[in-house]
Amino acid sequence: MSFLSFIKLSMKKLNWNTVRPFIKKYRVRDYLRQFSIVAGGVIVTFWGSALITQHARQQEVRSTMQLVTKELQYNREALQGIKMLTNQDIHMSLLLIENNLVLSGIPADTLYTYKKFFSNLTNFHYRNDALEVLKGSSLMQYISDKQLLQNILQVYCRLENMQKNINNYYSLKEKTLQDLFFSRKKEDLIQTLNKKDNFFDNVSYLMNQPSFLNYVVIVPSFLNWQELEKLDQNLNQQICILEEKY
Repeated sequence: MSFLSFIKLSMKKLNWNTVRPFIKKYRVRDYLRQFSIVAGGVIVTFWGSALITQHARQQEVRSTMQLVTKELQYNREALQGIKMLTNQDIHMSLLLIENNLVLSGIPADTLYTYKKFFSNLTNFHYRNDALEVLKGSSLMQYISDKQLLQNILQVYCRLENMQKNINNYYSLKEKTLQDLFFSRKKEDLIQTLNKKDNFFDNVSYLMNQPSFLNYVVIVPSFLNWQELEKLDQNLNQQICILEEKY
């Protein structure tokens, strides 16, 4: 008997009912194995994609918060500049009040040191572009430290209020000075302008005007000037926290 004939004879003797369970078990195991491979691949793909998305989002948050930090640094520098100028105004006004609004008791070099009191009209302008980018980008929901966000929003709110207060102060000063100088006689203006150094003449003129003297008296109490120092400290604190975190 040939080998091929033996195989055919053996196949005829096989009972299909006996073989079928083994084939079914093999098919089930193979299906489960293939399904596990596919499912595992899908899970790994989604997991990897989620990690990439989360990393990209955190990078975007980091970049935006760095912009906020730089903006707060700019605002602090602007505030310090205004604080220096208003400190001169406060110091000079108090000195004039102590001398009963009379120039004779104040040395000329002191007047010249604080000369910006008699002319400076610089306003305070803060920036909030980076904050608007943060608020408009939907990134705030991905920042876990909500207390930090609240503190940032509060310091910007304080900057806005300070801008209004400082600019109100300079509006009063500007109106006082403009009204006085525009009301001067032509002859007085020409005489003053022809002098090499007309600073002391201008100061003398101002100190003889009731409206300017009223302004001098108002300066120390026009605002709670200590709020500038508190805001400066608050800004410094927030900047340090942001620099450490981002």
